[in-house]
Amino acid sequence: MTDTVEPQLQYSLVIVQQPKRAKAYEINNRERRPIDPCPILQLQVNNPDGTENTNLHWSGEFVVHALLFDESGTREISYVSDNFNFADASSHTIMDEGHNTMLVGLTVSSVYYLRDLEDICRCFFYFSDIQVRQPGRFRLRFGLLRLNTEDMNPIESKPVLKYVFSDPFTVYTSKDFPGVDESTALSKKLNQQGLGIPIRNKGRLKRDDDEDGEGDVCGVGSSCGGNNDYQWS
Repeated sequence: MTDTVEPQLQYSLVIVQQPKRAKAYEINNRERRPIDPCPILQLQVNNPDGTENTNLHWSGEFVVHALLFDESGTREISYVSDNFNFADASSHTIMDEGHNTMLVGLTVSSVYYLRDLEDICRCFFYFSDIQVRQPGRFRLRFGLLRLNTEDMNPIESKPVLKYVFSDPFTVYTSKDFPGVDESTALSKKLNQQGLGIPIRNKGRLKRDDDEDGEGDVCGVGSSCGGNNDYQWS
């Protein structure tokens, strides 16, 4: 008896919503400012003949993992730099020196089969709760993995099927953070289908006389004006 060899599949992983800005993470601050807009990726799996493999889309076997890289995309940045001044509260964030990984939050996303802006069902991954500890210019690198429920090996041993880099984005200090945009149409569409993307109806960038650049934040499946499921601040 011979093992069945799976035909070579073709994976297309596209960032359909790019990150632009974030405020550096502050461990003693209730305020949460994840990367904005929320990075969203879309997956399509094709058979060797180019036809779409919809069975795998429904299988739920895929996950995407995010890592932080420098602006050039050539160097992974896993930890806060050695020359970062933890004590400089006036111009930098305050952190616990025992917890100095650069990315904070949920860095892995499962696959979600939802309708896009054209009401076509697609495979999406989203990262609404990623924060960065240190100001600077960075990129995110996303890696696609396929998890087989019958394979008990650790996730670190899985081959990465596809890599894709985000555009560069800026992480600001609290003093310099310009605020956020109104949530995009795609974020609102996915939120309405139950995806946990906080929605901001009046997002605005900070003016010179503006203290925080805030807007109204609504929870999952919500429109502003009623009781929100949760807020960032």
